[in-house]
Parts: sequence; C-alpha cells; structure tokens
Amino acid sequence: MPVAALVAASGMSVTPALAESQAGTTLSQTVSATPHWTKTYAWNVTKSADPTSLDLTPGQSGDVTYTVGLTRDNGTEAAYIAGEVCITNGGAVATESLTSIINVTKPPSTAVVASKPLDTSGHPVLAPGESRCYGYEVAVPSPPDTGKAYKVTADTSITNHSGHLGTPFGPNTSDSFSWPSSITPVHDKVSVDDSMQGNLGTFSGSAETTYTRTFTCDDAGVQTNTATLTHTDDNTAGPSATATVTVNCTTPPPAGCTLTIGYWKNHTQAMAPKLPIWLGTPSGQSSQKVTTTNEAVAILNFNGAASNGINKLRGQLLAAKLGIAGGADGSAVSGSIADADAFLATHAPSSWNSLSKAERNDVNLLATTLDNYNNGIIGPGHCD
Repeated sequence: MPVAALVAASGMSVTPALAESQAGTTLSQTVSATPHWTKTYAWNVTKSADPTSLDLTPGQSGDVTYTVGLTRDNGTEAAYIAGEVCITNGGAVATESLTSIINVTKPPSTAVVASKPLDTSGHPVLAPGESRCYGYEVAVPSPPDTGKAYKVTADTSITNHSGHLGTPFGPNTSDSFSWPSSITPVHDKVSVDDSMQGNLGTFSGSAETTYTRTFTCDDAGVQTNTATLTHTDDNTAGPSATATVTVNCTTPPPAGCTLTIGYWKNHTQAMAPKLPIWLGTPSGQSSQKVTTTNEAVAILNFNGAASNGINKLRGQLLAAKLGIAGGADGSAVSGSIADADAFLATHAPSSWNSLSKAERNDVNLLATTLDNYNNGIIGPGHCD
C-alpha cells in the first residue's frame, strides 16, 4: 500500500513538506561541446647593453649599443573539449547532491577516452524551477583523431529525483562533433616594445635586433631600459628584460695644476683622453705603454703591492705624466721623470728584491719627488 494510503488509514495527516519530500523533483539538461587543438609557444627575451657605463665630461657624448634577443620554443600541443552543461530543476523542491560526470567517447566505440567531474561547487543546489549553466574543459589525448567523431556525455544525477528517492538518478545528455583537421597556433607571434626605442617590430621566431643610443652629460645617472613582449593573437603580455647603463659626468680639472694618484684612479673619464703614456723609454725592454684605463688604474693602485718601490715609482710617474698631459708645468720634475723613465726601461717590478739598498733608496727618492709634485708641494701647485 502506498505511504500516503497507509498514513490516511492510520488517521494521521500528511504535511506539505513530507509530501514534497516523497514527490522529489525532476531534472532536464542540455550539453554543448567545442573541440580545441592548440600548439602554444613559449617565449623568452634578453637585453644587454655595450658598454654598461660611460664616463663623460661636459660636451662629450658616448654611444651604447643595445641588443634584444628573442627565443621561441618548439611549442606544446594540447587537445581539449570545452562547453557548458545547462541543468534545469523542473520540480517544486530544491535539488540534493547534484553531481555530473563529463565522459568523452569516439563512436561507434563506447570506451571512455577522457573523463572529468563537472564543477558545480560554485552553485551546488538548484532551487525549484531554477536553471544554471556550468562550464567545463576536459583534456583528450593529443594529437586527436582529426575528421573522426567525438561524443561528449554529461551523466548528471541528484538523490531526490522523483521516483528514485535516495538513489542517484538524472538525465544523460550528449553532444557530438567531428574533430577539425587544423591545429590552432597560440602565441606564435610577438610584438616587441622598448621603453627607450619604441616598437621594434613583430617576430614569429627566435631573432636578435640591435639599436644604438647616444648619451651626454644631460643623461647622467642610471639609464634603465626595458623590452617587453606582447602576444599578438590575444594582446596579452609576455616576458620582459631590462638593461641598465650608468652615465657618469665629471667636470675636468682646470689646466696648469697637478692632481694626485687618488684623483686619477677615480676619474677614468678624465684620464682616458690622455692615454697612451709610456712608463720607461719606448725602446726599453721593461717599459710599458699604458693604453687603457684598466691598465692605468692597476698601476695607480701599485698593482696591489705597495711595499714594492718600483710599483710606487710607476704609479707616481703615471700620475705626473697625466697631469702634464692635462696642461700642468712639468719643468720642476723633468729631471726626475727622465731618471724614472731610464730606470723603468730596464727594471720591471719583479726586480725589486734584487736591488741593492742604495738602489732602493734611489727608487724611493724618485717616487717621493714625483709624489710631492702630484700633491702640489713642488711645481705649479695642486688643483682645487
């Protein structure tokens, strides 16, 4: 005997809530499915500057070459199906335990090649008469069988379906299609924008591009420059890379006065135009022609061995000659410079330990005389 008849026979009344629970509800649904077969490319960008620093004086300019390097990988393939399952509660009570499984088959085979639960967590209960669409995306083995049939089925259930109370039950609805034959490239091209140079063009593969910028003392400081990639197919931002250039600007000292070792080794931009300078005579076997600021700074730092008197003499002689090249009167030390050149033409720093005590004293005396000249104690005087 039906429950309602038993209740009636017992003389009890049936409440509306109990009647609704016994009646349950119904579901209907539609399914959409769209195939996607993509090859997604990943990009990387590098940026460099040469040189990374410029030492300038007012009126001077310097060029920096920037290089932007682009690399694109071989791409990653993916095949997936995306769509919606739209479910409607056709009854008078809310749904209970709503679930759905997305299954993919390739007819006529019924074997499931991919499966994924439908995410209903954002709206797990449908009110009486309510409809809701839930999006899904399920990956399938790649590459897909192009031109072949695929079928997507949503197996949906609730536990309070009319006629099946307490048991998961609901509609089983499908959508079918044939997989297209072409693959869709994703992020296969990029546009490159440079914060200093502007747009550098559009690229469809690994490449390298360069440009040159000229800086002056008006640009003193750290110049930061960034290259940024933009995927042309969807206008999304890609990676970026930054290069920095430091522009140093120093006012040159006035002409006619001397400067110390400390000034010259910290102002390579003022020293560079005065090179090359010989330490020793040009024909001397131990002489050195100083051609770069890096060489000069090492000598002015006594090659890291200040206890070696020959290193000191070389440093003080170089500073004196730099000052004279800048316009200082060197007549006060012309004899000392000649003696120092004659000695250094035949004596490398490695010979210091083999010198006699008297020879060492002579070397130290020459270095002291040149040091006094560089400090303005003798000669035209030190620059302010």
